[in-house]
Amino acid sequence: MLAASIQKRGSRNIFSRQLKAVIAVSTFFVGYVTISPSLFYTDEYVSEDASFYARELRNKHKKHHKHNLKKRHKKRIKHKEQSTHKEHKKIFGGVSVDDNLLAKAEFESNNAIALISFGESAAESTLLERCVLSIRRRGQFDGHVVVITDAPEERYDGVFDENVIVLKANEDDILYDYFQAPSMKYKRFKTLLIKYINSVPELDAIDWLYYMDIDMMLGAPFMDMILELRTKYDIDSAHDADSALYFFKDLHAEEFALNGGFMIINRHSSGLCLDVWREEIERHQRASFDQTSINAVIANKESNHCSLEAMEVENYVTFPKDDKALTKARLWHHHSPLIHIFNTWFASKESPEVMEEYVADVLRLSEEEKEEHKFGKSVITPSREKWTGSNEVNDK
Repeated sequence: MLAASIQKRGSRNIFSRQLKAVIAVSTFFVGYVTISPSLFYTDEYVSEDASFYARELRNKHKKHHKHNLKKRHKKRIKHKEQSTHKEHKKIFGGVSVDDNLLAKAEFESNNAIALISFGESAAESTLLERCVLSIRRRGQFDGHVVVITDAPEERYDGVFDENVIVLKANEDDILYDYFQAPSMKYKRFKTLLIKYINSVPELDAIDWLYYMDIDMMLGAPFMDMILELRTKYDIDSAHDADSALYFFKDLHAEEFALNGGFMIINRHSSGLCLDVWREEIERHQRASFDQTSINAVIANKESNHCSLEAMEVENYVTFPKDDKALTKARLWHHHSPLIHIFNTWFASKESPEVMEEYVADVLRLSEEEKEEHKFGKSVITPSREKWTGSNEVNDK
């Protein structure tokens, strides 16, 4: 009996819903009739009609379920054919793979990264290779990378891909005996970047240039960081009217306002600032740091019409200085967009094994690449000779 079966379930609500369904079915087959719910509690009605209506109700549910299955299947097929952005493409921050690739191609068409590598120690190391590899892998930047170096041409012949342009420094631009600190004659090349870019027709489309030290690595997508910085500091609008350069704040010395390890340059408007900065570098012959000349440019802002703007370091740059910091970052596989591993006496605080494991994770080295042990070692200057003597490594 239907009533007895429903009562065994112990749910009056279920019975009520089934009751309404039976009423609907009976109305469809019998025509318009007025049925009192109390009829369904009588043995006579149940015995005669309940099994019939129950079968009809089950069949109706089956048909409805089949219809839904077909409908969902058609919807999935239609979605699969038409959708290239939501279901079958990975989304990057709300932008599909196709859209992201278009944005990436557009970004790389007019943005380039500039590096300088000078001195025998730098040429003998793999700092430059390590930096470029991080740009390509973690940085996901496949655009032009411009390298200015005094190394022999054969040193980097066939080392990089076709989008890495290695330019030989002009001898006339190297002021060999001018500065007390040998590294300053190389740091001066930061102010000559536009000059060297202008000498390469292949780079005519480049509007934005980003300088970074070769002892830095990229640990996250470069385009994302740059677009965020340019939006946050309204860099594009500012360059429409002013000559400006953008640096991160210097966190290591209170006397210095900005750090010269990373710089945003607009090819069309930053030239004045680079010229002013170069004049200050040449005027401070006895200085050991390029931050000294940066401070001078800032102090004379009103007269030189050059604006050196500060960007907060926040989570954009990290300076892992010990084994604990390196190990933590490696285990979490989480890295900031810019990683500055000091190529100085600070590096002596890091064990070679930990450094090698950390760099391998940042560069996403294969097992075969790890066995080569090419990228994990920093060139360590054991004393302050880098700044005052002849033991030179240009990494800034």
